[in-house]
Amino acid sequence: MKKVKTGIKNFDRLLGGGIPKKEMVLIEGEPGSGKSNLGLEFLYRGAEKGEKGLYISFQETREEILRVNTFDWKFEEHVKNGNINVRKIDPYRHGELANMLRGTIRENNAERVVIDPITDLDLYIDSKKDIRKNLLSIKEELTELGVTGLIIAESEESTSIEEEIAGGIINMSVKRDKGKIKREIYIKKLRGSDYNNGVHNYIFKSEGLIIQ
Repeated sequence: MKKVKTGIKNFDRLLGGGIPKKEMVLIEGEPGSGKSNLGLEFLYRGAEKGEKGLYISFQETREEILRVNTFDWKFEEHVKNGNINVRKIDPYRHGELANMLRGTIRENNAERVVIDPITDLDLYIDSKKDIRKNLLSIKEELTELGVTGLIIAESEESTSIEEEIAGGIINMSVKRDKGKIKREIYIKKLRGSDYNNGVHNYIFKSEGLIIQ
């Protein structure tokens, strides 16, 4: 199975070589755990290797996303050069999402896609059947176009539907221990991969996320 290396320090080792190509992986965790940062770094490390990326946001504008990026990255330069495209889409347009995704991916020749947060769609879809149908449509588009994707979700808002459809689940958490913050990450599942199933600490430095 071909793998897409994330480029995040020590992460690919845990994943058993990277994320399976054309797979859709769910990144879930509580607020402040760094889910969006992981998604942005996934795109950034790809752009550094010449792989184009697409970031779909249901909440923040392109300007807001660029403003909160405090890492020592040339992220904005990649956006200006077209290596990374940041798009804000209103989640109430969920019925059009698969088509919009296909068009934007083709327009930008994207190989990596991040959708953040996927659970915003649930607010505008009434039935579990339609949520499943929508997510399957997104997954089918990514697979057909040869794209590797991350979908971001708040742990309290994600459902069994996202977990069932995703080819992998990565959990990120924040714990308070004796007045200090400790962040932990583990891989819950990753189809077709011999991954590390241990719980690992991670930190954020100026260069990005580092798994310890």
